[in-house]
Parts: sequence; structure tokens; C-alpha cells
Amino acid sequence: MIKKLIQAAALLAVCGGAAHASTYDFSYSFTSNFAPVDTQPPVVTGSFDGTLNGSLLTNISGVSVAVNGVAFNGPLSIGSWNPSIGEVNFAPNAAVVSTDGTLNNFVIVDTNDPTLTANFTNLFYYVNGTGPQGNSQEVSLQNIAGPSGFDADSAGGVGTWSLKPVPLPAALPLLVSGLGLFAAAKRRRREAAAA
Repeated sequence: MIKKLIQAAALLAVCGGAAHASTYDFSYSFTSNFAPVDTQPPVVTGSFDGTLNGSLLTNISGVSVAVNGVAFNGPLSIGSWNPSIGEVNFAPNAAVVSTDGTLNNFVIVDTNDPTLTANFTNLFYYVNGTGPQGNSQEVSLQNIAGPSGFDADSAGGVGTWSLKPVPLPAALPLLVSGLGLFAAAKRRRREAAAA
């Protein structure tokens, strides 16, 4: 009975860890070319749910994004920039998100109209290859609804990109180790009783 309980707890811990590890926090810190000029450079943070294959995040969902702690509102759409037609591609799995910032090509839009035919409220894009302005690498933020109305641009990839898995809760390893100690104590008692 105890052995089955320990096996079930270990399986639950592994499954829970795998599910939790599929959330990835990201951040991008602008270091130049931002407005209004009397403020600090904006920091964009957020998270993706997905599966990390090598350096690429696939099956992306659960997107969230905030600028200096102020979250984009409304439904978020994520896609990639298509330089051949000069538009955002919102097809499933079009966005390219990577731990290596030089591989990124994604656009996150806060809008009720994912085709961008209407005015969007907020937009954050990180594009490599041929950017919307013809740059080889460009990161841009238009946070029109935010309290400061940021309009930031890091042409040439100036800034700092980070994509990291969300760490497991501290209680999970403690639970597993506690169950292991409980099993070891039970085994010692059983061996002592048999002797």
C-alpha cells in the first residue's frame, strides 16, 4: 500500500513538473530609441505556454505581455512578420519564439481584430530577417493605451532578450523528499520487526 502511494506521488510530481515547466517567462529591455524621452527605457515582460524543442518554443498558447508591469488588455493575437507580403501572419504556429533572440520572429497584438484592419491598442514585435522598416533585426513596442504612451524601437537588435522556464514550486521537491524519507523509515521498521 505504501509502495503504491509513493509511486503515485512520484508520478504526480513528475507529471505536475512537466506541465508546470511548459510555461516560459520572457523579457525584453529596451536600451535605446524610445519615447517619451523623459522616461526610463521600457521593459516588456510576459509568458508563453509551449514546448521547448532545442532553442525553439513550439505549440505556443497562453500568451501574456506587459510593459513596465502594465498588462496588454483584451484578447491577444500572436503571429509572425511576413516580409514577402509586408503583413503579419496569424496562422497557427506562425510565430517563432526562441531562447536565442536572433531567431525570433513574433508579433503580439492587443486587439479585437487580429487582421489589423482596425486600430490596435498595443503591439510588441520582435523580428529578425527583414523587419517592417527594412532593418535586419528590429524590436518595437507601441503601447498606446498605457499610462505613458510608449513608442519604442530597438533597430539593430539593441536591447536584452530573455526566455526562461518558470521554475518548479519549492514545495514539490520537498513533498517528494518527504515521501522518500517516510518510505525509508517504514522499511527500517519492517526490517527491525522481521529481525
